[in-house]
Amino acid sequence: MVGMKLVIVGIGRIGEALATRLLKEKHDVTVVDENYQRVDDIVNRSDVKGVVGNCLESPILSEAEVDKADCFFACTPRDELNILSAVLAKKMGAKRVVARVRDPKYLSSLESLKDGLGVDMIFNPEYRTALEIRQILKFPSAISADSFASGKVSLTEFRISEDSPIRDMSVKDAANLAGGRMLFAVVSRDGKVYIPNGEFVLQANDLVHIAAEDKDLLELSKKINLFKQKAKSVVIVGGGMVAYYLAKELLADGVKVKIIEIDEERCHELDEALTKATVICADGTEPDILEEEGVRSADAFIAMTGMDEENAVVSLFVSSLGRLKVVPMITSKPLAKMVRRLGLDSVIAPHEVIADLLVRYVRANQVDEGEGINALYRIHDKAEAIEFTVQPDFPGIGIPLKSLKLKNNVLLCGVVRDGEFILPSGETSLAVHDKVLVVTGVKQVTELDQILK
Repeated sequence: MVGMKLVIVGIGRIGEALATRLLKEKHDVTVVDENYQRVDDIVNRSDVKGVVGNCLESPILSEAEVDKADCFFACTPRDELNILSAVLAKKMGAKRVVARVRDPKYLSSLESLKDGLGVDMIFNPEYRTALEIRQILKFPSAISADSFASGKVSLTEFRISEDSPIRDMSVKDAANLAGGRMLFAVVSRDGKVYIPNGEFVLQANDLVHIAAEDKDLLELSKKINLFKQKAKSVVIVGGGMVAYYLAKELLADGVKVKIIEIDEERCHELDEALTKATVICADGTEPDILEEEGVRSADAFIAMTGMDEENAVVSLFVSSLGRLKVVPMITSKPLAKMVRRLGLDSVIAPHEVIADLLVRYVRANQVDEGEGINALYRIHDKAEAIEFTVQPDFPGIGIPLKSLKLKNNVLLCGVVRDGEFILPSGETSLAVHDKVLVVTGVKQVTELDQILK
């Protein structure tokens, strides 16, 4: 697959994470920022081209060769700047333009805003991060939970405990224990990632990704002592934009939400915007405050103060109080790795959430419209779960999977046909318009037929 020419404006966390990911996929990347030091740093660290200047100035965008760009990404901290630069880039000839928009007042009108201005995609990092956390809280036993095929199938990550009934059990026997309605898609062990066959034996501390419908996943979790009800009460420390969006989503789900925020003015804003939530003006990193506000009796605790170190420390403290689900928001990779080693598996990094989203967008647009990727999620940097829609020209239509010659490190984990989930077997064959979930260690898969030998 030929690499694309991509221009990224704004070299903050999101812009840098996106540039790094796209370079790994062999694309031609140019970055633009007004800050000389930021541009110089990323150019010296990686193989990107750098342009220093204002992204609303045509000569600057011309220097970045926006007119030749397959995709233009506006990722500065300013919504209006992103929208205007995206519109300008489109007029200069960029094929597709994407803009970061964060303000809640735009959220309800994103589609009309996008269509009216000719912007191909608008993304809200805080809102997307909130949705990611919400998905985890639907199944608190999980480390992570990703939804595919419009929610018909989930890919959910667990850790095998020392006392788990499926420890030292083969993948085939473990699936049978739960009625055979799921597939063990990926196993991560000691830094290595495996796409297991039925004879693969599970060990304590393995991280496993299971593909199944939610109802079957619940049944499995009961049988292997992982069952926890969906979170019904959540305490959030930090009242930033992610907290606002998350609280709004959880309240709509009927979840009780308490937000602890230290800034009095922000507390008033949240209290007015989220009338059904309880907003407490206090320092949520203080142990006594957390105890007074009943964190022990909550089902889940989310730390998003805006400071990685505070989020890490307060999350470790809360995890010592009981068996509630704890999710810290941490942007630093070394700190996130350290926190995971200390037992907090569910760590959220907004810039990585958005980088995943935008890499999926690029991959989907590397092929003809309608033939690309519906959804894409990274699994521990060494495997990917990808959702495709089967097109009429796919050469494997009507052929039983046992007769298809798949590449190594490829597993078909689920098929959704006419709204119904099918757990694939050797006799299963694919039909046009099926949604197919593929887990693969093969790099840069952009079309379904690339999984065939």
